[in-house]
Amino acid sequence: MRKAYGDALVELGKVRKDVVVLSADVSSSDYSHLFEQSFPDRFFNVGIAEPALVDAAVGCANSGLIPI
Repeated sequence: MRKAYGDALVELGKVRKDVVVLSADVSSSDYSHLFEQSFPDRFFNVGIAEPALVDAAVGCANSGLIPI
């Protein structure tokens, strides 16, 4: 299931240039590192700081991006 999530993120990133992926230091367990490898400029790891991740996602959304 997690590998399918990572693969789906990569496929979505190919067709939607406004998608960004944020991680709270779990990219290796949820396979979002696959998105990071394909689109390093659209991947943000905020560390073990979920409140900061939410804040960053809000900022991305307010800038017209689609945060995942």
